Amino acid sequence: MNNKSYKLYLTLFCLGFISIVSAQKFDKKYTETFKTNKDVQVVIDASNTDIDVTTWNKNEVQINAYIEVEGVSKEEAEKYFNNWQFEALSNKRKVNILSKGQGPAGFKNNFVFFDDMDFDFEMPDIDFSSFETIVLPEMNFDFDFNFDNILIDIDENMGKNGKYDFRWKDDDHDIVITSKEEWEAFKKTKEYKQLKEKLNIDKEKMRKEIAESKEKVKIEMKKANEELKKIDKQKIKNELAKAKAELKKLKMNFSSDKNEIIINGKTVKIKKRLEIKVPKKATFDLNTRHCRVKLPNTVAIGKVKYGTFIANNLIDGELAIDYSKVTINDLNACTLFLNNVTDAKIASVTNTTLSNNSSSVNVANVNEDVIVTDKFGLFTVENFNPNFGNFIINLSQSEAILLLKDVPSKFKYGVNRVKLNNKATKNPLNATTTNFIKVNGEYSTITIK
Repeated sequence: MNNKSYKLYLTLFCLGFISIVSAQKFDKKYTETFKTNKDVQVVIDASNTDIDVTTWNKNEVQINAYIEVEGVSKEEAEKYFNNWQFEALSNKRKVNILSKGQGPAGFKNNFVFFDDMDFDFEMPDIDFSSFETIVLPEMNFDFDFNFDNILIDIDENMGKNGKYDFRWKDDDHDIVITSKEEWEAFKKTKEYKQLKEKLNIDKEKMRKEIAESKEKVKIEMKKANEELKKIDKQKIKNELAKAKAELKKLKMNFSSDKNEIIINGKTVKIKKRLEIKVPKKATFDLNTRHCRVKLPNTVAIGKVKYGTFIANNLIDGELAIDYSKVTINDLNACTLFLNNVTDAKIASVTNTTLSNNSSSVNVANVNEDVIVTDKFGLFTVENFNPNFGNFIINLSQSEAILLLKDVPSKFKYGVNRVKLNNKATKNPLNATTTNFIKVNGEYSTITIK
């Protein structure tokens, strides 16, 4: 073997060895199990985590938490493990689950995005229908703030509806209170006095700052109203439309499901997963960002942002979902808010209020008594139950498609500049049915057939 061939083989061997080392996977598992009531509330505060919930015939909540890191050495992987802020706390009535990062893990000369580094900005809807008459509203500055009641409110609110839920965490304190006894004991401690001191605000200084701010805002508002008369409204209208489109594209790109970061040119994959088993009557309070959430038959409240939401049957809850893919089998007696959801599929809706903003929503079947409010979106119903009762739809700069097929209905309209195409009015059974569709709308298109 000549010298050149030897060097070539050695180089290939080294590259292969480096690839094997860099592709190593390291993982850790944590398990927590709690005895609970059968109707326990499970509070989940998480980011960049896959959350899979199932039910079982036990009055227990079990959390299996997994973290997997690929593409770094064992020592570097330990930094990620230590950076994962996983925590589960419980009493009989409530289980609190936390899954977040705590910031950069200390990798030198690298800029890394972790869980809590989030671009949470909102852009208001642009109502083009009234754009020609822009007026900045008068603002009421005659408000005051009663600083004396800050501490009183803490004591008054604690224990309302029988709930005691308080947490104070900083560099020096980590206090969790979940019962009346714990709260009463805390009030007798020096930490409680320290909390009161922390909330003792310099009232005169703040009032002075607020007064100065109000005067400044009044001056700026006056200038803005004067300048407003000079601007090209059509140009602003066009630019705002472009800006909103770009912003939506940016947020959808940012909300991708990839759990990867780049460090020194290497791709590092980080996967966090929670497998949660709960009693069948458990309920959920969600606050998730960049998560994939899968729920069974349950009651759910809270917020889901930038991820994927999958649920079987949701009953009697109030949920807000932003910038996420949504798949729900059944909504019953729920209030659901969808904001910038480009792909929402709901199989069945009953006794529910749906509010959609800049979203595309497809409902396979409307069962009974549904109210829909849709702005800047596309809303489609593929089928109506023969006895669907009342269906009210409020549209603003939206498109709606309702497929009644052979199901009869009476109709009522309250519309302004709406393109309406109703091919279902010829059904001979419309006169005798108790079904009723009411359409309210402006600057929209609706097709009923």
